[in-house]
Amino acid sequence: MIYFVDANIFLEVQLGGERSEECKKFLERIYKNKFDAITSDFIIYICLIQIQNKSGSSEKMGKFMDFLTNLEALEILRPSTSIISKALRFMENYKLDFNDALVVASMVENNIDKLVSFDTDFDKVEEIERIEPKDVI
Repeated sequence: MIYFVDANIFLEVQLGGERSEECKKFLERIYKNKFDAITSDFIIYICLIQIQNKSGSSEKMGKFMDFLTNLEALEILRPSTSIISKALRFMENYKLDFNDALVVASMVENNIDKLVSFDTDFDKVEEIERIEPKDVI
């Protein structure tokens, strides 16, 4: 089983959200190679921007990058122009914002059907199934 990891899972941990412990346990399972996980470079950029906006700290941004570097079992995709074009169709079909549509297009293009996310906007997308960290740990 391969899971695509959404930005809000990383941000819960990095910004100390209410469900950070649940997310830590999930990410720890990736660290221990319990299952395959994928995210995209776009998700990483979103996380870095959010960390900067919420904390104003380049040090916290650096710690996030160190954290990702240690998650060797996490594969990081780079969406191609064809995936970006597909994302525009998903935006239209499901009334998603670009961020979410790019996640869906990346998943579909890479034959991934499980998304670990707290974002319920994904629940309307037929091609994927949104689950939460607690469903995996």
